[in-house]
Amino acid sequence: MSVRHLGWAIAMLCAVPGGPAYAQAAPQAEVVDAARLAIADSIVAKLVPTGIYLRMMRDTFPPMMDAMIARMSGMTAADLGAKDTDGKTLEQSAIANDPAFRERMTIMTRVMGEELGKVMDGLEPRVRTALGKSFARRFTLQQLRDFDAFFATPSGAAFAKDYLLTLMDPEMMQEMSAATPELIRAMPAIMARVEKETAHLPPLPKPESKQ
Repeated sequence: MSVRHLGWAIAMLCAVPGGPAYAQAAPQAEVVDAARLAIADSIVAKLVPTGIYLRMMRDTFPPMMDAMIARMSGMTAADLGAKDTDGKTLEQSAIANDPAFRERMTIMTRVMGEELGKVMDGLEPRVRTALGKSFARRFTLQQLRDFDAFFATPSGAAFAKDYLLTLMDPEMMQEMSAATPELIRAMPAIMARVEKETAHLPPLPKPESKQ
C-alpha cells in the first residue's frame, strides 16, 4: 500500500470521533422517560456545543493527519511486516512515483478536514438528539441531575466545552500514530481469519462486465 492510499485509509478511520464504532448496527431504540430526556438533552448541548465538529475537522484534523502520515512515511515495508526489497521508506517510494507527493498530501488533509467538517456540521444536530436519548436510557434521573449540576459549575462547563477536542490533542494523536503500524501488521492475519471463517459461504458474485 502506498503512503497516499494509507493516508486516505487512516483519514477515514480517524475522521469521525468514535471511529469504526459508528459502523456497528444500531440496536432497536427504547422509549425513554420524558423527564430524563429533558435533562439529558441539556447535558448533551453542553458536551456537543454548536460547531464543535466543524472546529475539530477544520482546525485539528489536518495537523493530526500530517503528523500521522509523517510517522508512517518514515517507515519501510519491513516495519509494516511486508517484504522489503529496497530498504526505501514509504515516503521515498512515494516520491519516486510522485515528486509532488508531500504537497499533494498536505493539500489532501486540508481539503478533507474542510469538507468533512461541513458534513459533520450537518450531522451534529442528529448526534445531539441521538446522544440525548442514549443518556436518558442509560442513566437514572438522579445521575442525570448530578451531571447537569456539575456541568453548571465553572469546572464542569470548561470540561464540557473542550472534552471532545481533547480526543485530538497531541498526546492522543501520538498514541494513535504509534498504534497504526501495529494495526496494519495485524490486518493480514485478521483477513486470513475472516477468509477461513467465511469459507463455507458461497463466493461473492463477480462484477458484471460491461458490454
